[in-house]
This record gives sequence, structure tokens and C-alpha cells, in this order.
Amino acid sequence: MKNIFIATAVLLSGCAGTWESTPVVERMYVITCGENHVKDLARFTGQAADKDKAVVFSDYCYLIRHAKGWMLWDTGNADRLAAMPNGLQTPVATAYMRKPLAESLKEIGVAPEQIQHFAMSHHHGDHSGNANYFGTSTLYMQQAEYDAVFGAEPQKYGVAVANFEKLRGAKTVKLNGDHDVFGDGSVVIKSTPGDTPGHQSLFVRLAKTGKVLLSGDMVHQSVNWDAMRAPGFNFNVERSVQSMREMDVYLKQTGAKLWINHDMVQNQAIPKAPAFVE
Repeated sequence: MKNIFIATAVLLSGCAGTWESTPVVERMYVITCGENHVKDLARFTGQAADKDKAVVFSDYCYLIRHAKGWMLWDTGNADRLAAMPNGLQTPVATAYMRKPLAESLKEIGVAPEQIQHFAMSHHHGDHSGNANYFGTSTLYMQQAEYDAVFGAEPQKYGVAVANFEKLRGAKTVKLNGDHDVFGDGSVVIKSTPGDTPGHQSLFVRLAKTGKVLLSGDMVHQSVNWDAMRAPGFNFNVERSVQSMREMDVYLKQTGAKLWINHDMVQNQAIPKAPAFVE
């Protein structure tokens, strides 16, 4: 009996090693999907030293090629901003879209209707600006976020309703927590509420680059991650910090790297589309 137990343990450990070494994610394109020129960094950090400090927030979309099809994560600023050379002025930032997402996808050789799986970290306009392109995709959304966007009071959550009109009839997988998109551990949606009611982040396992966690707006800048702090304007600041702490544990458990969407300095070394990471 003891020998059988040992043999079984060796077999299982061998299978686990094989699974870990053969990711099904073939490649991932990091697409530049705009920039947000923030006027006052202190709004995000809460630090007096950052008062009136201007900083550029990067904004990316992520196109994932899996053996079971294409998946897009986030859609960036709206493509219509590409016709605004001076950007779209808001009280918080000036938003730019130098190159439309539709053009970037065409350059890669993928049409919106070819993307079978679609998810956004959350509903804010710099992540949902082009969501209407993907009404034929299967949408993955936390129930709390779905209720905020499509419920009776979207204005209560600051939802740009027009960004979601073509998603109303989309096939939707409503989530209440984490979700393994392809069932093989290579692409896992992680529930990280706080910035919005149903904010989510994305774990991706790549063959050469390794494991990464795409932050969405779980955290906006590395300085906030290091301090484990969240902006005071978040939907739920306490829950935001809790999500950050949970993901800190998750990163240590999995060995994944955190890719912070809006941290331009951190993202400089990452190849951008039409190049890809493997």
C-alpha cells in the first residue's frame, strides 16, 4: 500500500509539472488604448506632496490568443477621441486616443466579431470606451458590476450608459467571484471589488513571460501599491485596500507579476502591439 501511495504521488506531481509547463495561452498583445493626462496626482495618492503634480497615465487593452479562441480584456478610451488632437477635457484629466482600437486590431489581423470572449476590468470610460464593438462576444462580468451598469440607476455609479448599449443583448456570463475562463488555469478572472462594485482583474499564464496579473484599476500607480492605499473617490475605499491585500497574497502564492495598467513607467519595458508577449 505504501508503495502504491508513493507511486501515485509521483505521478500526480509529474502531471502538475507538465500542466504548469504547457500554457494554452499562445500569445498576448498589449495594445496602446489611449493616455490620460492627469492634472493632480494627489487625487489618486492622497499625498500633499503630489498636489497639482501632472502625470501621464497609460491605458492598455489586452488581446489574448488561446487555443479555444480570442479574448479581449478592456477597450481603452473611445476611438472617437482619435479625431480630437487636443484630447477630451475632463475635470480630472485630458483623455487621448492616438490610434483607434479598431485600427490596432486590424493591424494584428483580428476583427471585433472574431473575438469570442470579452471582459472589462470595470465600467469606467477609459476601460469601456469601445465596448460596443463586442456585442457578439460572450461577456464576462461580475453580477455587482452588471447591476450597476444595466440596473435602474446607472447614474448613481457614474456609468457612461452609451458605452454599453450594444452589450444589452450580449451573451453574458454573470460572475460572483473568480472564474477560470477556459477551464485550464491559463486565464482566470479575479474578483477585486472596490474601485467599482464589481471590479475584476485578470491572471494570465504565458509560456515565456510567465504569470502576470492585469490590474485594471485595482491600483492605479506603483506608489499606491507599495503603500497599499486607494484613492478616496473609489466606490468603496476599504474594500479596495482589501482587494489589494488579497491580490498581494495571490501574487506571492502564484509567483505572478503585477502589471499596473495606468503606470506608464512600469509598462515601458513591455512590448506593445503589433508585437506580442509569449
